[in-house]
Amino acid sequence: MFLGKVESKRKSGYTHTTVQLVESYRNEEGKSRTRILYHFGPLDKFLQADADKLVDSVLKMKGEVFLDHLEKFGSAKNFGDLFTIFRILKELKFFQEIEKIKESETRIEFDLVGHINALISNRINDPSSKLKLLSWLELVYLPELKSSGINYNNLSRSMDFLIKHKKRLEDRLAESVLSIFDLSLRMCFYDMTSSYFETNNLSDSDIRCYGYSRDNRSDRVQVTIGVVMTEEGIPIAHYVFPGNTADVSTLQEVVKDIKDRFGDFREVSIVTDKGMTSDKNIDYLLSGDHSFIVGESKTKKISREILSEANTEQEDKESGFTYEKVVPYKYEVDGIKRLCNLRYVYSFNPETYRLNAEKFKVKLADYEEKLSEINVKDIDSADKYSQLKSWLKSHGMVKWFDLSIQGDVVISKSKDSVLSSVQAGFGWFLIKSNLSWEWNKEELVSGYKTLWKVEHGFRELKHSFDIRPM
Repeated sequence: MFLGKVESKRKSGYTHTTVQLVESYRNEEGKSRTRILYHFGPLDKFLQADADKLVDSVLKMKGEVFLDHLEKFGSAKNFGDLFTIFRILKELKFFQEIEKIKESETRIEFDLVGHINALISNRINDPSSKLKLLSWLELVYLPELKSSGINYNNLSRSMDFLIKHKKRLEDRLAESVLSIFDLSLRMCFYDMTSSYFETNNLSDSDIRCYGYSRDNRSDRVQVTIGVVMTEEGIPIAHYVFPGNTADVSTLQEVVKDIKDRFGDFREVSIVTDKGMTSDKNIDYLLSGDHSFIVGESKTKKISREILSEANTEQEDKESGFTYEKVVPYKYEVDGIKRLCNLRYVYSFNPETYRLNAEKFKVKLADYEEKLSEINVKDIDSADKYSQLKSWLKSHGMVKWFDLSIQGDVVISKSKDSVLSSVQAGFGWFLIKSNLSWEWNKEELVSGYKTLWKVEHGFRELKHSFDIRPM
């Protein structure tokens, strides 16, 4: 049996459609025929009044329910992932810590835990503004929370509470995470990023200001954000600095803060990239007996010398290679001169080498094309020189060529020694460390590579939590 439609066209041009219950059968001659078992009437009336009931009655015969179920329970709310967030925060004793602090904050009379739960759950589930959060609450179910009691003003007050008690709450979370997952704080990985704002309303004391943008939005004010993570990529502390803060200037403040908060820090190694590295910071770490693995620039004199040795020792460019050299380093502690050995480790990756070499060829080809393009322009030779110089600077190639003007064209001469030095660094990255010989050079490299995973995790946090623009 099946439902069939019968259409008949009227003189007016209107097509009348009816619905019938039809059965197929074979006559005495064995030919296939159909016969009408029931006439449901016009299609529009059938769909409006009888279709759902017919389907529901058939499902009931099969032991299933459709229409009654929908009428009884209505639409569903999002719950599963939010319950997971709620249980994790409870397991970490985060809400308990908030309640303890709240007891001393006698002015807080609203549901502080509920509002903070809403803020965190929304940021993880569907990042949005505080105003949009109120609409989001209508679509979800949060355990132990009455969404009708959440309002905008109290959400803002809850954020003020989190900022005021940031360190205590971070410490509580870090302590719980390290304990529950049985993690040893053997290494701390420190990285920085930035987040920009869409605003023109700024005060003289505002930390939002112009600076180096990792989002390629130098036209927007920003703040600079630092985060400290474990080897597993779990954040245990974060910092917000003015938008024009240089990475290198933050390291000492962060190391001191982590040491104060997590006790004896001498057994914890600091791992950070070359953007944080300066002689002043190295002296600070050494004077505090801190162990470290830091990225190092390949352009420094000592780095170039060691790189030359590494290339000499290397047999080929088809396989990985690690080269180490110990270099004496002088520093001062309370006016007393001291001497220690720093381990410089160069690591070579053949795949990175191939990518660097290919990119180098493309850049040179692009430059030759740009040189020809600018020289045929009908403009003053001084303007040609200026345009070419600007192009080289924007592509990080300004030190590769000497430019001069001859007549109405710009003459370019490559600096062979500079280009050779650039090519010598293809595939290599350099780190330096004061870790003991209990760590071999491969372990130092592995420890530093973990920082790249942490940096990737940081980028994912920015993307997933939708923290920019603000």
